[in-house]
Amino acid sequence: MGFGGDRGSDRGFRGGGGRGGGFSQGPREMHTVTCSSCGQEAQVPFKPAEGRPVYCKDCYRKQKDSQQFN
Repeated sequence: MGFGGDRGSDRGFRGGGGRGGGFSQGPREMHTVTCSSCGQEAQVPFKPAEGRPVYCKDCYRKQKDSQQFN
């Protein structure tokens, strides 16, 4: 067979762990938080850092939109 006999075994894998790689790693661990703006309970896909504000989806969108004009 020589060299490269099973070269195709790793095709499609790009590595790097970046976003949008197309590889599903299963369900994400969700964390329940209280929105720093409106006080409603929300679920986020990351562990919030102590002392930093966390927003629900709606308030996050409002924060992001308001920052674009500053």
